[in-house]
Amino acid sequence: MQNSILSNSEFSQIKYFDNSSHLDQQSIFTCAQKLLENSPPHINEIQQGVCILMSRGAHYIASIFAAWHAGFYVVPLNTSWPIQKNLDIIERTKPAFILADDETKLQTDFPVLSKTFLFDDTLLIKHKFNGLAFGSLPPSEIAYVIFTSGSTGEPKGVVITAGAFRSYIDWTKNFFKDYSSSQRLLLTSELTFDITMGDIAFALAFGTDIGVAQHNSNIPSILAMIMKHQIDVLYSVPTTHLALVRFAKQKKGADLSSLDLVLSGGDRFPWQLVTDYMSLSARSHFYNVYGPTEVTINCFATRLDDKLELLDLGKPVPIGMCFNTLDYVLLDDKGVPSDEGELCVTGPQMMLGYHGDGDRTLDAFINDPRLTFATRILYRTGDICYKDGGLIYIKGRIDGLVKIRGYRIHPDEVSKSLDAIKGVDVSAVVPYGSQSKAALAAFVRKERNADLSKNRILEILHDQLPIYMIPSYIDFVEEFPLNQSGKIDKKKLEDEIK
Repeated sequence: MQNSILSNSEFSQIKYFDNSSHLDQQSIFTCAQKLLENSPPHINEIQQGVCILMSRGAHYIASIFAAWHAGFYVVPLNTSWPIQKNLDIIERTKPAFILADDETKLQTDFPVLSKTFLFDDTLLIKHKFNGLAFGSLPPSEIAYVIFTSGSTGEPKGVVITAGAFRSYIDWTKNFFKDYSSSQRLLLTSELTFDITMGDIAFALAFGTDIGVAQHNSNIPSILAMIMKHQIDVLYSVPTTHLALVRFAKQKKGADLSSLDLVLSGGDRFPWQLVTDYMSLSARSHFYNVYGPTEVTINCFATRLDDKLELLDLGKPVPIGMCFNTLDYVLLDDKGVPSDEGELCVTGPQMMLGYHGDGDRTLDAFINDPRLTFATRILYRTGDICYKDGGLIYIKGRIDGLVKIRGYRIHPDEVSKSLDAIKGVDVSAVVPYGSQSKAALAAFVRKERNADLSKNRILEILHDQLPIYMIPSYIDFVEEFPLNQSGKIDKKKLEDEIK
C-alpha cells in the first residue's frame, strides 16, 4: 500500500470530458491552496471535513481531489435533497467549509466558498501558504463520510479512512487489470452514493478519463453521452442499467458497442440484464459487484457473462467471491459459522464507525468467533447469504424477514422467481398487513409488448413456490419509485397498499 491516498501523478492522470477541460492538475492545486489559505488556525491540530454542495459535474470531483490534497475529508451533499437535510448534515459534521455553487444560499454559520472563487484559474500557484504545506492524506486519516439512509429514518454517517479507500483502489488495479487501457468512464450514480467513489477509484487506478452525467435519471441523455464519448466503462445501479437497455432496444440507432466493462451494484437484478448487454454490446464483460458502504464500496465481485450455465440451471445471480484482500464468514442465528447465515466481513476496508453514533457503531460489529485467542472484529452486513458451488448468493435481509402463516420468508426470494418469468423486466416484493393477516404484494414491470397477465404469473409461481410464498396482491407498474441511491424504494411500495 502506498503511504498516501493520492499522489500528484494520480491527480494529473484524471481528465474530464464534460466541457471542463480547464480542470487540470493546476486547477486542483489552486482550489487546495484556497482551502488552506482560508483554513481556521487549528487546522493542523485536528483533521476537519469539507461539505460539498455542488451541481453534478466535473467540479464536484475536482473539489474532492482538492480537499484531499489539502488534508481535509469530504462529506458529499446533494442539491436535489431538501435544504433542511443538507443543513442537518452540515450541523452534525461541523465542517471547516461548505463548497457550493455560486447561486447557493444557505442559512448557516459555517463558511461557504463558491465554485467560481475556488476555481479561478488566474491565481498563480504558490508553494507555501502561511506556513502550511500541501500533504496528501496518510492511511489513518479520514477520506470521506457518506450519509446513508438508516432504518430509523435517521441518516448514518459512514466514516471511511484514506487507507480503506487506498485498499479498494489497489484491489481495483489487480482485479480489473485486463481493463487497464480503458479510456473513458461515465459517472451516472448519485454523487452521495458510494458508487461515485467506486468510479473515482477506477479512474485513479488506471488514469481513465471521467465524465459526469449531469442528468443521471435522463436515460436518453446517458445513452447520448455513451455514444458521443465512446464510453467503455459503465458502473451503475440496476435500475439505471435496466432502463438503459430497455431504451436502447427500442431506440433506432442506439449503440452501446463501445462498452467493454459493465458493472452493476447496489441492488439485485435479473439475468436478463446480463444477456441484454451481451446482445447490445458483443465485446462487453458484465460484473456484479457487492458491498455495503461500511466496507468501502464493494467486498465481493464476479463476472457473469461467462457464467450463463447458472442461468440454465435456474440459479439466481450470485454476488460472487470475496476480495482476496478481505475475509468473510456466514454466521447462523446462533453465531456459529455455517454455509448459510448473516454475511460478516473483515479486513482493511472496514469503516471506522458511524459519525457521532457510538451505540450504532457497536451494534454494527461483532467479534470473529473463529479466532479465540485474539480480537478481530467483523462488520455485520445484515444480508442472509448462502454458499453454492464456490459462489455466494444473497437470500434476503435480516431486517426484511417476514413471517407469513408461521413461515419465515425473505421477499427477495419471491422476487427472484418473478424475475425469471419470461416477459418480466424487473419486480419487487414487499410485505403488508400484520400478524395473522400478513401477506406479500408483488409489483411487476413487464417487458415491452409482453403478453403476461396476473393469472399467468400466479400459475407459474404455484409451480415453483410453496403456497405461503405466493403473493396475495400483484400490480403492474410502468416505473418504480426510487430512493436517493437509485434503488427501488420499497417503503413507498408498502405505503401504496396500506
